[in-house]
Parts: sequence; structure tokens; C-alpha cells
Amino acid sequence: MGSDQAQASGPDLTQGIPLADLKEGTPLLGQVRGEAVMLVRRGQEVFAVGATCTHYSGPLAEGLVVGETVRCPWHHACFSLRSGEALRAPALNPVSCWRVEQQNGMAFVREKIEAAKPPLPQAPAAAKKAIVIVGGGAAGNAAAELLRREGHTGRITLLSADDALPYDRPNLSKNYLAGTAPEEWIPLRSADFYKEHGIDLRLNTRVSRGAHPDGSGLARTTRPA
Repeated sequence: MGSDQAQASGPDLTQGIPLADLKEGTPLLGQVRGEAVMLVRRGQEVFAVGATCTHYSGPLAEGLVVGETVRCPWHHACFSLRSGEALRAPALNPVSCWRVEQQNGMAFVREKIEAAKPPLPQAPAAAKKAIVIVGGGAAGNAAAELLRREGHTGRITLLSADDALPYDRPNLSKNYLAGTAPEEWIPLRSADFYKEHGIDLRLNTRVSRGAHPDGSGLARTTRPA
């Protein structure tokens, strides 16, 4: 995935922005110590988050604000304005957040907020069942990650016909062909990531039949000899 930080531009948000300049739900692009940051006003609150999408470095300040979320204008990744969490694929990593202080009709961006791991939700009994995901693309990978983030404790198997780790396809049709994206940008996650999160990733594997009649799982998978 592209990892370049968009060039910071606009006002220095640490010096303060008049609240009157912040239109409800309209991002204001600025910078904080060399990082591109945007301010978004929602009611009486003002949020400060990174202005660069973590998927392909899209300009989040040009995106759509919906409630307490912002959608990237390029590939529609969705981030929480409150926590920076990546809520929807294709983005997998969060954006940074900063503390905002309001004084005398001004909004000042202060220190960066250390990302805190949210507590796992109480998992229902169904969360212990085994799940098989067919397809090792970005959607299948995101589904496996979200299951773990939401507290699924059962076995997760991710089947992919490719011989490589799940990778970022938009990069292949753009910067990689142009020679401006190094190979290390292409995989979505490392092999160690799947091991650490208990995701059984099986490469070179195709599904040759559907589920058993009782719905217990896949009948057969095949791998090339």
C-alpha cells in the first residue's frame, strides 16, 4: 500500500483557527508539525485527524463527512473522526488523532493522541464457530481482520488461489507498473500478521465443491501438484 504522507499545507493548526471558520461537517485542511491534519466540526465538538488516507494516500480533506466518519474520495475507505479507526475496507490501518482545545472562540490542535486498543466486545456463542473465507483479495482479508477485531474467537481460514500473500491490487495497476511503488508496498499484511492473529491463510488453494448439505463447511479444496 502507498505509504507516502501527503505534503502538508495550509495553516498551522497549533496556532489556532477561529471556530467561525469551521463549517459544520466540512473539513479544513492544515498542518501540525509537518503532518497534514484536518479539522472537522460536529456540533460543539471539533475533531483533528490525519488528512492522508492510509490505503493509497488519498486526500481525506476532500472526502465526505457522514456523522462522525470521513470517507476517502478515491476508494471510499471510511475512518472514525473520534478514534481514527479504519472502519471499512480497503483501508486497514487507522489515521492519527490529535487533541483539540477550544478557547475564546478558537480551536487549537495540541498533542497527538496515543491510539488505544478498544476492548473486545462480548462475543456471542456463534463467535466460537469456524469460518472459512473463500478469496484472498482485499475484501476477504478485511473480513478476516474485522472478525478478529470484533472478538471472533473461532478458527478463521482464508483460502486464496494466489501464490502470494493478499496484496493491494490498485497499486499493481498504477504505481507498481510505473516503477514508482516498491514491492514491499504490495502485500496487505506480512506472513507473521496472519500467524499472530490466528488466521489460517492457505495459498495456492481453490474450492472445488460447495458446502456440505448440513452446512458444516467446504467439501473439498484443491492445491496444484
